[in-house]
Amino acid sequence: MDEVAFLKEISVFADLTTEEIEKIITIMKEINVPDGSIIIQEGDVGDSMYIIMDGSVEVSKTLTMKIDGQGFEEKEKILTRLSASDHVVFGEVGLLEDNVRTASVIAISNCTLREIKKEDFQKLADKDPRMGFKIVKNIARLVCTRLRKADEDTIKLTTALSIALSR
Repeated sequence: MDEVAFLKEISVFADLTTEEIEKIITIMKEINVPDGSIIIQEGDVGDSMYIIMDGSVEVSKTLTMKIDGQGFEEKEKILTRLSASDHVVFGEVGLLEDNVRTASVIAISNCTLREIKKEDFQKLADKDPRMGFKIVKNIARLVCTRLRKADEDTIKLTTALSIALSR
C-alpha cells in the first residue's frame, strides 16, 4: 500500500483529498525508533503527533499503588498496544497545543513513525485553512471518542470501588 492510501485509512486524514494528503506528507519527518525506546514520556511537554507506519508501541500511565500495607509505589499500567495495522495516531493533542503528555509511549518493536510538528502543521493550515479545519475537526472527534471511553471506564471503576467498599 502506498503512503497516501495508508494515510487515508487513518481517521485524522480520512476525509482529505489525495492532494491534501500529499501536502501533509511534505511536513512529515520519518523517525526510526529501536525496540524499547521511549517515544513520549508522561509529564513531558510535547508538540508533535505521530503515525505508526511500521511496528508496534505500548501506551502506559504511571499509577501509585499501595504495596502490602507498607506504603506506596509507582507502577506503569499498560493502557493499550498500537500497531501500524491499527491505522492510528498518538500524541494528537500536541499538534494543537503545547501540553503535558498524559501517557508514555514506548516502542515494543523496531518502529518507523511519521512525526508532524505543531509549528509545521500550523503553517500548512494557514496556507490551506479548509484542510487544516478538516484535520482539527477529525482530531476533535478522536479526542471526543477517547473522552467518552474514559467516562465509561470511570463509571465502571467507581461502581467497582463502591461495591468493594460496601463489603
